[in-house]
Amino acid sequence: MPNVVDLSLTAEARRTLRRILQDRGLSFFLKGGRGGPAARIDNRRLAWVVEAASRRTRRGVRDANAVSRTRRILRREIIRQLAVAMVRAGL
Repeated sequence: MPNVVDLSLTAEARRTLRRILQDRGLSFFLKGGRGGPAARIDNRRLAWVVEAASRRTRRGVRDANAVSRTRRILRREIIRQLAVAMVRAGL
């Protein structure tokens, strides 16, 4: 029997991430590094988005790996957005 993966948490988290990016911008998810422009993704902010999305979904999280999978997907989305911003800036 194939594994069935519920992506409702991921979909809601991506919608929440999009809204936050529009309202607060990419810098909301970044921590500045010492001595240079190196930025790190703030894991607390990503966890906050996942938590907000899990509250918005009607049913509880059934899949044990849903939260970690959603964090990974959001992290990749932030990295992609950061890369696009860096290319636009000419870095």
